[in-house]
Amino acid sequence: MTFSGLNKITALITGLFLLGNVHAFEHAKSISEKPQISISRVNTTNVKKYEKFELWLELENVVYENPYDPEKVDVYALFTTPSGEEIRINGFYDNYEDADQWKVRFSPWETGEYKYTVFVEYNNMKGETAGNVFKAVNSDHKGWIKQSEVNPRYFAHDDGSTFFAVGVYSPWRNNQERFDNFSKHNANFFAIWDIGYGGFVNGTGIIEEELGRYNQLKCGRIDSMLSILEKDDIKLMFAIWPHDLFSATVWAAEWDKNPYRELIDVADVYKDAQVWEYQKKKYRYLIARYAHSRSWGIWELINEMNGTDGWAQGRHQEAYDWVAKAQQYFTENDPYGHPMTASFSGGFNEYREPLYEITDVPNLHLYPRQGWQPKYPEDSLRSAMYKYAWAARRFYDNYEKPSLFGESGAEWEYYNRNDVRYAQIYHNAIWATLTNGLAGIPVWWDYTFVSKDDWKQLSHIARFTEDIDFANLPFQPVEAVAEGADIYVMDAGSEAFGWLRSYEKEDAAGTILSIEKAVKGSFTVSWYDAWNGKEIKQQKVKVKKGKLELVVPSQNAEQPDIAFKIRKN
Repeated sequence: MTFSGLNKITALITGLFLLGNVHAFEHAKSISEKPQISISRVNTTNVKKYEKFELWLELENVVYENPYDPEKVDVYALFTTPSGEEIRINGFYDNYEDADQWKVRFSPWETGEYKYTVFVEYNNMKGETAGNVFKAVNSDHKGWIKQSEVNPRYFAHDDGSTFFAVGVYSPWRNNQERFDNFSKHNANFFAIWDIGYGGFVNGTGIIEEELGRYNQLKCGRIDSMLSILEKDDIKLMFAIWPHDLFSATVWAAEWDKNPYRELIDVADVYKDAQVWEYQKKKYRYLIARYAHSRSWGIWELINEMNGTDGWAQGRHQEAYDWVAKAQQYFTENDPYGHPMTASFSGGFNEYREPLYEITDVPNLHLYPRQGWQPKYPEDSLRSAMYKYAWAARRFYDNYEKPSLFGESGAEWEYYNRNDVRYAQIYHNAIWATLTNGLAGIPVWWDYTFVSKDDWKQLSHIARFTEDIDFANLPFQPVEAVAEGADIYVMDAGSEAFGWLRSYEKEDAAGTILSIEKAVKGSFTVSWYDAWNGKEIKQQKVKVKKGKLELVVPSQNAEQPDIAFKIRKN
């Protein structure tokens, strides 16, 4: 072979080698060069208050195998509010419908000019965009929900207005018809799990099906669900961890679907440090993608913790420590301050004070047939009503926090759902808890157990409460008595509301009642038929010797109960 031929062969081999290693060269280039980030698209430059401001981003000189790992590629923005506060908002990778897109989402809570810069950190180097601005303008939205600063036992929107939760749990088989049904009946609270039990959202599996990676079909469907809820101003309680996903041997075990099974035994999920690192990344992703939404309501960290192997095997302190750690993480990293809750199942002995001390929203599941002994064995309807009233008052007395019954109903009431008395239990439960200081009606488990008539009852109480300013008036229980009836009254001085149910007669009409009233003067009492939501009668009364003395008026039909509002003239 001539020297010239040898050179040709050498050149050919070299060329083939280079052709096969283009990616390697590009990778080496990206490692040595500073990462760059640019904004390719902005959804608007005039953002309505509490609406989404979204950036589409392009990265250069950045190579990653897993775009969901912020330890490898960290994308974030720094926003400066009109009042001068600097807010860090993490970016996220969106591949729903093959979008292959880095994004930042932010929602303003002040009007005026916001300044922002977007950053990427990669391989110990940082790239950034030039400084940018957008303008936030006023809107009719009220914002996210939080604990009221005036009356801490109730929720307020970010703008300070009242939020009283009215809704049901719908963890599976959701579709547009269900969303429309919430809106039709004035419901404002929707609760769902991250689970794979079917429907528009949960028919797509769980969010973290693969360790450290996030199911983009599921994530995109949650985006769509939030858009639907925002349209009707409905708040979401989202259970990040249903007990199923931490259970291999306890009820509804689905540990085999949790990718953490590749790392640990199921009972170690609350204490394992490596698993916690994966959880933090997941929580960061959820905050970055969803927390901006004004319909994102409450983070339910775990649903029914006693249904997990760790708790069942006695790892109780580990479980509480895990909740506290997660509570702290969200408190420090959710810029919108969404409240956090967690729960145990519905048995009488599952009242968990250590959990309620940790979380923002004490959350009791109440199922009377799970160990709740009837106070009135001869009267199951009164016993069921009493349990809801008593448990709501217990929360009110023990915690200056907005409290919920995150689950109730289903097949664990005293009667099955085909019995007319089941509907009466639901009716009594929502009125008894309203008038004993709960921050929302019991969240019935689940959607399929709520009949058309039950939805009507929910709608009536939604309308009854829409002009009660729970968040900004000092409502508290006051003493009241009634002949042959249970009566509950919440009083704020100039205003009060209450509910009475006779346990002696089928018709409450003519029942004499007395309500303690510290404020002197004349008041207007408005009486409401609690079964059809209509106002029956108004009457003016005066406080005498520190009490209001009243007689229940006749209703259009015989009813054992009646609701009322009292306002100072």
